[in-house]
Amino acid sequence: PPPPFSSLFSPCLSPAVTFGAAFADATDNQLGVIETIISSGMSGLIYSFLSGQPLCILGATGPELAFTVVFYEICQSMEVDFLAARVWQALWCSLF
Repeated sequence: PPPPFSSLFSPCLSPAVTFGAAFADATDNQLGVIETIISSGMSGLIYSFLSGQPLCILGATGPELAFTVVFYEICQSMEVDFLAARVWQALWCSLF
C-alpha cells in the first residue's frame, strides 16, 4: 500500500486550494490559497501530535467560509482591520 502521506496529499490539498480561492474572493485577497494551505498543514501537524490520530483530514470547510465572509463584512462595516480582528478572534477561540 502507498504511504499515508501520499494517499492523503490530494484529499488535504484540494479543499485548501478550493476554499483558499473562495477566501481570496470574499476577503479581497487578505486570505488566500497560500494561507489556507499553511494553516491546514500547521493544524494537521499540531492535531496529529496532540491527538494521536495522524490521518485525520483537517482544513477549511463551508461553514468556516461562511463565518469568515460575515466576519469580514462586519469588520469592513465597522472600519476594523480584518487581519488584526482575525488574530484576536483566533486567540479567543484557542484560549477559551
